[in-house]
Amino acid sequence: MEIIREKRKVALYSVFVNLFLTVLKLSAGLVSSSHSLIADGIHSLADLAASLSVYAGIVMANMKVKEFPYGLYKVENFVSLLSAFAIFFAGYEILKETFFEGSSHRIENLPVAVGAVLITILVTYFFSKFERRKGEELNSPSLIADSEHIKTDMFSALVVLVGVVGSYLGYPIVEKVAVLIIVLFIFHAGYEILIEALKVLLDASIDRDSLERIRKLLLSHPLVKEVKEITGRSSGSYKFIEAEVKVGTNDLKRAHRVVHEVEAKVKREVPFIEKIIIHFEPEEREEKKYAIFVSGNRVCSKFAECPQVLILEREGNQWRRVEVFENPAVKIKYGRCIELVELLAKKGVNCVAVNNLPLGKGVIYALSAYGMGMKLIPKDDLDEFLEELKRNPHCEPPLAVWNTYTCDIGGEVEGSGLDREGQG
Repeated sequence: MEIIREKRKVALYSVFVNLFLTVLKLSAGLVSSSHSLIADGIHSLADLAASLSVYAGIVMANMKVKEFPYGLYKVENFVSLLSAFAIFFAGYEILKETFFEGSSHRIENLPVAVGAVLITILVTYFFSKFERRKGEELNSPSLIADSEHIKTDMFSALVVLVGVVGSYLGYPIVEKVAVLIIVLFIFHAGYEILIEALKVLLDASIDRDSLERIRKLLLSHPLVKEVKEITGRSSGSYKFIEAEVKVGTNDLKRAHRVVHEVEAKVKREVPFIEKIIIHFEPEEREEKKYAIFVSGNRVCSKFAECPQVLILEREGNQWRRVEVFENPAVKIKYGRCIELVELLAKKGVNCVAVNNLPLGKGVIYALSAYGMGMKLIPKDDLDEFLEELKRNPHCEPPLAVWNTYTCDIGGEVEGSGLDREGQG
């Protein structure tokens, strides 16, 4: 609501500025008998109408109507389209006044005419910069378009000034050259606004940088394994995003939580997103990256206290050692097992191979939350451990492993001869 109020306030400022300029130019034109000032005053009257339409467009764009469930945000873009045509018309009027309807006349009160033009130039220059900045801050295409429209008023005032001074000095050709240059700028501004408005009205994609930023935010969640497709479109100031992702869990509730988490993160990090819809599907379950906690040539039983972590990758029957890194959990006092699981998830690990079960279920739940499997191999020698892993690489859900080998939290490991040791 704060953004909407700010938009309305800036649009209302534009209405008052154009009203002031209209009265100023028409009054000064009548006093000085300057035809170009009177014509420019009529041009400002058209600007006033455009500013009123921008204000009305912003009000309408944020109205909630049942018949328009996606909002009326595109009203802003439609107003931008009208502003583009108004800019083209302003350029045409300046050309027509200069080359086809202009006539030699005597300025009766030069200081009044020049003063009015200078005030117009200053007001339009500073206000157009202010409105442009606000339009970009508020992501409002109609305010940006209106700022460009007001800037054309500054250009037309420059034409009037050149014309008045040139005629006063006896060089009317100066006015014509200045007009040609300025009108080119005017038409260019109108063209850019027209193209941007048409893109949104025709549902063109938002820029690639924004899509790539959103893609990276989606992939920053450890359980989002792949972004298969991502699209986005603009509507007024807002963006609508759709994405299709693969999640590393078969648990439907967990997958929904992941989707809600990444949706919230994207909305926090990327401004002006009205809605993001994420379709998900579970990742095909195939263990490819394994983590083993080692100390030299031995497999550790207390993996939170183990000095090193070995990462292996499997492609079919081929195994590859990816890396061995220092275990950061050793230096963490509290919650170290959870921190370690999060790190493994970020590295793409989808199975943890251990020779003993952790003392409590906290680690089991953490592994489950990140969609990792567990492989229990009761061997201490690393070579024997790896030989068994390669022979049977299939991993199971951590809770299934826990329930298979334990009776309860305080019991002993059944059927393997292993005692569960503390994990810190």
